[in-house]
Amino acid sequence: MFKLVIGAVKGRGKDWGPSIFSSLIKRAEDLAFLEKDDGLDSLQVIGRGGCGEVYKAELPGSNGKMISIKKIIQPPKDAADLTAEDSNILNKKLRQNRSEITTVGRIRHRNLVSLLAHVTRPDCHLLIYEFLKNGSLQDVLRQVSEGTRELDWPARQKIASGVAAGLEYLHMQQSPRIIHRDLKPANILLDDDMEGRIADSGLAKAMPDAKTHVTTANLAGTVGYIDPEYHQTLKFTDKCEIYSFGITLGVLVIGKLPSDDFFQQTDEVSPVKWMRNKLVLENPSQAIDPKLLGIGYDEQMMLVLRIAYFCTLDDPKERPNSKDVRCMLSQIDTQANQVNNDNVGQG
Repeated sequence: MFKLVIGAVKGRGKDWGPSIFSSLIKRAEDLAFLEKDDGLDSLQVIGRGGCGEVYKAELPGSNGKMISIKKIIQPPKDAADLTAEDSNILNKKLRQNRSEITTVGRIRHRNLVSLLAHVTRPDCHLLIYEFLKNGSLQDVLRQVSEGTRELDWPARQKIASGVAAGLEYLHMQQSPRIIHRDLKPANILLDDDMEGRIADSGLAKAMPDAKTHVTTANLAGTVGYIDPEYHQTLKFTDKCEIYSFGITLGVLVIGKLPSDDFFQQTDEVSPVKWMRNKLVLENPSQAIDPKLLGIGYDEQMMLVLRIAYFCTLDDPKERPNSKDVRCMLSQIDTQANQVNNDNVGQG
């Protein structure tokens, strides 16, 4: 019976097979190599996660266009264990997954990494994205901490503003609304202009306007970026995503990831509590990445840190929404540009 379900998944009918969302992929046949059992064996692995590997490949017939392929493993089921009811449930789940991926595949925004196509195999989903050579924000920040790369404050603020714009688009300009559910520096990729673009829609969920949250059977997201309330209730709202964005803003200002040993050695342990104490009880400038202090951007960094504070408030109702955050960051950008112009004029 499971074989019958898999037969439907593999494309026996117009409802299955590769789904193409971009004109960059001219023909479905260009993705045929991914449907083979050994289709990924010769490809370069550029990342690994809990769901599977990420590969880099050249898109056939594209004159050298590079793509990234994210593999999302589907847990195997023994055909002997599948009842008719199990088969129906599995088939329904596969249709829902495909519907949600199709929804994400149709969205386009300069601050989102475009999903180009989706291929279903019996053992996994393959999500095909455009490849961005500058890598993830997490990779860049680690290189900065190791002293092998620089990332000044204007570049960090540009990344923050771009991600906020992408979130606003997902949360407030789509119907149904879309929540990413795993926002973090590792899922923010940087394009050729070092613009921040939200990546990895593997956990994304469409949320009908009539609903205030999505209830999940298992915890989605990454430790350090998960809203404590969601951890308790398993009800994910857009304000849970704002919490994750607040942590990411804090990372940009502080220059440290939640997983860094630094926080384990503090009294607070939690980066959110540490940030709050620095802002409210101690010297706020101690929360700023020392590499960025005294270069002319201290006031702007403090303002962004306060936005991070508001985004991570304990009560989700008191947190700003994505439009509020984007507007606040835009105002800081405007003030920074005015200061820079004044300095140029005085020079």
